[in-house]
Amino acid sequence: GLFHAGQINGTSGYEEAACQGLMAGINAALKSKKRKPFLLTRMDSYIGVLIDDLVTKGTQEPYRMFTSRAEYRLILRQDNADQRLMGKGHELGLINENLYSHCMEKYNAVDREIQRLESTTIVPNLDTLKRLSKLGINELRNATTLNVLLRRPEVTHDGLLRAFEGEEVPQLVGEQVEIRVKYEGFIARQNQLVEKQKKLEHYRIPEDFQYEGVPGLSHEVAQKLEEIRPVTLGQAARISGITPSAISLIMLLLEKSRVSS
Repeated sequence: GLFHAGQINGTSGYEEAACQGLMAGINAALKSKKRKPFLLTRMDSYIGVLIDDLVTKGTQEPYRMFTSRAEYRLILRQDNADQRLMGKGHELGLINENLYSHCMEKYNAVDREIQRLESTTIVPNLDTLKRLSKLGINELRNATTLNVLLRRPEVTHDGLLRAFEGEEVPQLVGEQVEIRVKYEGFIARQNQLVEKQKKLEHYRIPEDFQYEGVPGLSHEVAQKLEEIRPVTLGQAARISGITPSAISLIMLLLEKSRVSS
């Protein structure tokens, strides 16, 4: 097979070309070993956003990658790139065991620290108020946990450790703890949207699926789908001009095909 990367695909920029080169190299190696292709989605990387945009939307001018192109940018953060992608790199043999283990230990430490904050309750007494004054908090009416306290904009994880004499943790661990606790609600809502989208991504469309002649599918929609040949139902739904009713119709046909087979 031939794997393209860079300007030939319609992109402009060093990073855009580099990420495509990485994907092309990985998949060329996998193909030579007769292994399944490696895919990244819009939900786990900006590389996935770039590739998906090029495939489903095309481009009339040189494509540059901007964070605004990603609908899930709250979870596609720079600080959690290792958590999102290190495991995939390890499975491919691109990340050695030592580096992967170090990454896993970091996030295990994050989980342990969040559990500690959730299980540590403070009550409004003189000692507590004295400690809270170091954080700029002058009032506490009810008992609360440290993770609830950390949600306050004026409270930092470092400040909590100093005020309540917690065990020191590496800076990167502390940063992750603070981000996950402070933005927990927003991140949870975005993860719910991701799970809904994943259901569509699980519907893989056979390579030989014939759109022309499908009852209820307009000629324009069928023509566009034949031209782009989306791999999944989720990808088909992101193509400009493809209606929700068309997606529902294709899903119904795929379900019937699964039952009959």
